[in-house]
Amino acid sequence: MKRKTGFLPVFFVVAFLCVLILVLSLSGNLKFLSSFLEKRTAQIQGITFNIFRNLPFISGEAKIKKLQENNLELLSRVSDFEKLKRENAALSDQFQTTYPPSYELLKAEIIGAPGFIPGISLPVNFILSKGSKDSVKVGQAVVVKNNLVGKISKTSVNLSEAILINNSSFSFTARTENGAQGIIKGAGASLTFDNVLLSENIKISEIVLTKGDVNQDGIGIPADLIVGKIKSVEKNPSDLFQKAEIASFVNFVGLSTVFIYTQTK
Repeated sequence: MKRKTGFLPVFFVVAFLCVLILVLSLSGNLKFLSSFLEKRTAQIQGITFNIFRNLPFISGEAKIKKLQENNLELLSRVSDFEKLKRENAALSDQFQTTYPPSYELLKAEIIGAPGFIPGISLPVNFILSKGSKDSVKVGQAVVVKNNLVGKISKTSVNLSEAILINNSSFSFTARTENGAQGIIKGAGASLTFDNVLLSENIKISEIVLTKGDVNQDGIGIPADLIVGKIKSVEKNPSDLFQKAEIASFVNFVGLSTVFIYTQTK
């Protein structure tokens, strides 16, 4: 009986509280309480959502993002590896060439080609990664193996610009293997070997070399660098000179590394 009498007061208190909460809720007097609870539960929900969102087994977007980052990192490593392979191959090829001597050469990376549009035009100038702080000077020859690529036309502290042999504003003296002399002029996809005396015997497939143009400071284009080979000859008996079309052995589009001839006296 005591248990029943003890139960009744508790029952009436709980019933009273339920009715009171119902009346307050219907009258709109519990908004402050619901707002307080909503704010706290929203904070907890936000925290738990952020925690679970970053779990890889919960968030598909996070996994995709991570995979994309890993792919970009792998692509970057592949690109660096391929670049290193090309540089090592260029160095290996260059050092196997006995002329010009490798100790007189400065390796430079090509970091730009102003005006070059792939498939439309060829490079006629290169921006190189070496400058005056590396003792690069205007007029120095730029080579790949024993092939002439161009010469330095401008320098800044960290960079330099090279004008290429196929640039229409670049010309220099050259000779054939048999000693016929003339002037090489840039002509875009090919070169022109001009001002060759009509009496000289020049023929297709003959190799053309630089004649040499070095100043008293040892700067300029040295002799006996390969310019290219003769593709065709234009000879008119009524003219004083004959000329030929020259094809360079250098793939200007595919180059990534060149060497600056820092000649010593």
